[in-house]
Amino acid sequence: MAKKRDNGGNKRSWLVKMISRPENIGRVNALLWGVAWLIICSMLGWYFGFIPTSSFGFTSQYMSLAWVLIYNIIAWFLSCVLLFALAILRKRTIGVFEIFARLLYARWPVTLLLLPGMIAGDNISQRIAYSTFMVDAGAAFKTAPLYSTLMAIICAVVLIWYLYWSYLAFRKAQQKRGVITFIVFVFGFALSFPMTEWAIKALNEVLL
Repeated sequence: MAKKRDNGGNKRSWLVKMISRPENIGRVNALLWGVAWLIICSMLGWYFGFIPTSSFGFTSQYMSLAWVLIYNIIAWFLSCVLLFALAILRKRTIGVFEIFARLLYARWPVTLLLLPGMIAGDNISQRIAYSTFMVDAGAAFKTAPLYSTLMAIICAVVLIWYLYWSYLAFRKAQQKRGVITFIVFVFGFALSFPMTEWAIKALNEVLL
């Protein structure tokens, strides 16, 4: 029996499927896997003592599981709101469920940023270096240049992965491609970071 081929006549490898997953996955499955990410990320963050600092980053801070989950929900929701608003301006019929579910799924790679902090374990100096880098990379490079360089590489890889998956999710939900769609996405993605960072800082000030 011949192996299944795509429209171009080429075999679809597992890698190709994974790379384009946010665009090809069904919206219900995207939501279910996205919710799984929220739960797993929150449980790991609670167990190892990390909370989000923005839509892309974590810092060492112990909180209850419920609050860690709330922080992760805020980071996801605010990272999507601006993109959704921009998508509405271009196409008024876009579905709320569609874009939020796919963008939630696209946040899976961000969970990998927890790994360096988890590896640090009870090593206080490494936990401080990790948290410092996530909050102020410039200061981290002055105090721990080698560790900060490794973290910068990890963050760059994860950011590219997250950025690409989010773009695929955005254009699939919007059903539009092209240069304008990409520019709108980059603009919304770039603004969502400081907005999420400000909201989490404000919440920290209220709670602490």
